[in-house]
Amino acid sequence: MKLLPGIAGVLLLLALLTWLLVRGIDTNGPKYATALQAFDDLLLAEAMLNRDVLRSRAGLLRNYDVIDRAVDMMDASVAQLRSYAQAEALDAGPTDRLAEGAAHQEDLTERFKSSNAVLQNSLSYVGLLSTSPAFASENAEFGPALGALAAAILQLTRDTSSEATQALQWRIDRFAAQAPDTGPNDEQAQALLAHARLLRDLLPAVDGTLRALLSASSRQTLDEARTQFARHRARMEATAQRFRLALYGVSLVLIIVLVRLGLRLRARALVRRRRAALEHVLAENSTRLINCPPVEISGRLEQALGEICRAINVERAYVVLAEKPMRVHAWYSPAAPFPPGWPEEALALAREPQAEGPGMAGVPDVAALPPGRLKAGLEAAGLRAWAAVPLVRPGRVQGILGFDAFRPASRITFPIPVVRLAADAVANALEREHLERDRERLAVRLERARRMQTIGTLASGIAHNFNNILGAILGYSEMTEPQLAPGTKPAQYVGEIKRAAERGRDLIDDILRFGRQRERRTQLVEIGAIFEETASLLRASIPSGIELSIGEVPAELAVSGEPAQLQQIVLNLCTNAAQAMQGQGSIRITAELKETAVPVSLSHGELGPGRYVCLAVTDTGRGFDEAVARRLFEPFFTTRAAGTGLGLATVQDIVRDHDGALNVESEVGKGSRFEAWLPVAGADQTVKPAKLARGRGEAVLIVESDGKRLRRDEEMVAALGYEPVGFDRPVDALAACRSGPVRFDIFVISDASRAGLDLARKLHEIRPRQPVLLAASTVLDVSADELAAAGISEVLQRPLVSAELAAALARSLRSAHLLRT
Repeated sequence: MKLLPGIAGVLLLLALLTWLLVRGIDTNGPKYATALQAFDDLLLAEAMLNRDVLRSRAGLLRNYDVIDRAVDMMDASVAQLRSYAQAEALDAGPTDRLAEGAAHQEDLTERFKSSNAVLQNSLSYVGLLSTSPAFASENAEFGPALGALAAAILQLTRDTSSEATQALQWRIDRFAAQAPDTGPNDEQAQALLAHARLLRDLLPAVDGTLRALLSASSRQTLDEARTQFARHRARMEATAQRFRLALYGVSLVLIIVLVRLGLRLRARALVRRRRAALEHVLAENSTRLINCPPVEISGRLEQALGEICRAINVERAYVVLAEKPMRVHAWYSPAAPFPPGWPEEALALAREPQAEGPGMAGVPDVAALPPGRLKAGLEAAGLRAWAAVPLVRPGRVQGILGFDAFRPASRITFPIPVVRLAADAVANALEREHLERDRERLAVRLERARRMQTIGTLASGIAHNFNNILGAILGYSEMTEPQLAPGTKPAQYVGEIKRAAERGRDLIDDILRFGRQRERRTQLVEIGAIFEETASLLRASIPSGIELSIGEVPAELAVSGEPAQLQQIVLNLCTNAAQAMQGQGSIRITAELKETAVPVSLSHGELGPGRYVCLAVTDTGRGFDEAVARRLFEPFFTTRAAGTGLGLATVQDIVRDHDGALNVESEVGKGSRFEAWLPVAGADQTVKPAKLARGRGEAVLIVESDGKRLRRDEEMVAALGYEPVGFDRPVDALAACRSGPVRFDIFVISDASRAGLDLARKLHEIRPRQPVLLAASTVLDVSADELAAAGISEVLQRPLVSAELAAALARSLRSAHLLRT
C-alpha cells in the first residue's frame, strides 16, 4: 500500500512522457514532402499539356493519349493538395482555385481535341485533292484556282487573322465559280469546297481555344498554395520543437524517479531471494513435466513433488485425482509417513468453505481454525499447516495438489501464481497421460471394430450359403422321415440328422444377426416395460428349476435406444446365466440410476461423468476365472460344447452402439454379475408410445408364396388401415396388375431372389410411379443400383413388424404422391 502513491506518480509521468513524445514527433514531414512533389507534378503536367497541344495543332501528334495522361496527372496532383489541406485544416481557397483552374484547362483541352481532330482531317483531305494530277488537269484555268485555294488555306493555318480569313473566302468564291458542275471531278470539287469552308470557320476557333488554354496557367494560384503550405509547415516544426524540449525536461524528472525506485527495490531484493529459489524449482519441474513423455509421468511427478517439498520446507506433497478408483501420486519424508485415509481425505477437505482462498485452499495455522470438519480432519492427519491447489482440466476439477507441514506456516507466503503454474503443469501432464490412454483405448476399439466388421462380413457370407445347404438337409430329412418305420435305426439316424440341422440353422440365425449391419432407430424406452416383456419370454424358455426375479424399477427410469436391441441385452445375459447353472439356481434382474461426477473405469469399458442406468443380471451359477473373463465378449468364444459364442459378443456390440459400457464380476463356484451401463434419457424428455401411421383404404398388392404367411401379412396390412390383395403366384399378380393398372397403390413382394427382383421390375414397368417394397429374411447380395432399377423404394426385414411396415408404407406413398404432383 505504501508504494501506491509512488507507482501512481510514475505512471502519470510515463503518460506525460508518452504524450510529449508523440507530440514531438514530426509526423507532418512525409505529408509535406508529398505535397511539394504534388506541386512539382502539377507544373510538369501543365508544361506537358501545353507542349502536346501545340504539337497536335501543328499536326505532329495524332495520338491524344499523352494529352489525357497530362490531364490525369494534373487531377491527381490537385487531389493530393486538396487532401493535404483538408487533413491539416488549412484554408481551402487556394486549393479550390487550383482545382477550378485544372477543371477549366481540362474543359479547354477536350474542346481542342474535338475541334483539332476535324481540322487535321480536313487539312489532310484538302492536301490530297490539291496535289492530285488528274483532278487539276481538266482545264488550264481550274488548276491555278485550285493552287490558289490551297495556298490560301495554308496561309490561314499560319495566320488566323480576319484578313487571312477574307482572303480564303475570296479564293473559295473564285474556285466555286470555276469548279465543274458535271464531269468526273464534280464530286471532288464540291467536297473540296465543303472542307475549305469548314477550315475557314474551324481554324480561327481552334487557335482561339489554343490561346485560351495556353493562357490559363495556374502558376500564380499554385504559388499562393505553396506559400500557404510552407507557412503551415513552419508552424508545425516550431510546435514539435517546443514539445521536444518539454520531453527532455520530463525525461530528466523520470530518471530521478526511477533512480529512487531502484534503490527501494534493491532493498527488497534480499527478501525475495528465497522466493526466487522456490520459483526456480517450480518452473524447472513444470518444464520437466511438460516435456515428459506420458509413460514416464507417474515417476517424474513423484520426483517433482519431492523437490518442491524441499524448496518449500514442508514434509509431504501429493496429487489426488478425483477418479474411480481414486489415484494418488505422493512424496513424503522418511520421518513423516501418511496416516491411514490420507491424503485421500484431502480432496474432500479442499471443498470446505473454511479452506477457500484466492486460487487455492490454504490453512496457515490449523490451531487457529474454528471447530468443524476441516479442523478435525487436519488434526487427525497430524498437520499444523496445510495448502491445496486445484488441478483443473477443461470444464471440471481434476483433483488437487496438496502440501502438509508439521509446524505453523503463518509467516510463509506461497507464491500463488507460481504454485498455480506448477499445478497447471501437473494438470496438463495428467491430462496428456489421460489422453494417451484414451488414444490407446480408442485404437484398440477401432482395431476390434475392424476385426468385428471383417468377421461379421465373412460370417454373414458363409452363413448365407451354408443356410441353403441346411435347408436342403432339413427338407430331405422331413421328406424321408414319414417313409421310415418309427423306432427303427434308420428313423433314429434321420432324426439325429434333422436335429443337428436344426441346431445348425439356429447357429446360422445367430451369425446372421451378429453380422447384419443396419441403422439403429432410437426412441425413449422405459426400463420397466423392457423388463416386463423380457420376463414373459424368459419364463417360457429357462428351465423350471431356475427362479427368475425382477427388482423394482423406478417408473421414470428410461434410456434412449432401440427397444428390440435393449431387450436383446437382457435376454442374452439371462440366457447365458441360465446356461451356467445345471437346471437349478436363481437369476435376478435389477436396474438402478447411477450418477458420477468423475470418469468411471469398468471391467470392459470406461465412461465419462454423467447419469447412467445400470442394468444388472446376477446368477448363482458356477462362475468363471480371470482367463475366461478376458475373453468373454470375443465372437465365437464359448465354454459350452453346444454354444455359439455370439450371445455376449452381441450384448457388447449393442451396449457400445448405445454409448455404454459393461462391468463383469464373477467368482468360481459362487456366481456372476453382469452390468450394462447405458446413458439415461434427459430429464426433460418423456416416454411416449409410438403412433403407427395408418392408411386410408389404399390398395396394397402382396406377393407371398407361403399361404400362411400371406394370410398373416394380409391381416397385418388390413389392421393398419389398408386394403390388402394377396397372391401366392407372381403370374397371377402380374395378370391382375395388367388388367387393372390403376387398382393398386403400392406393391409388397416377399421374395429376395432374382425371381422377386424380376417380378418387381415387371410391376415397375407396368406402373412406373407406384412404389415397390421388398421383404427379405436374409442379407441381400444385391447392389443399390439393381434395387433402384427394379423400382424398389425400401427393403424390409422378415418377419414383418407392424411399426416398420406402417412407417415404410406411409413413406413410400408420400414419396409417390410428391412425384405425381
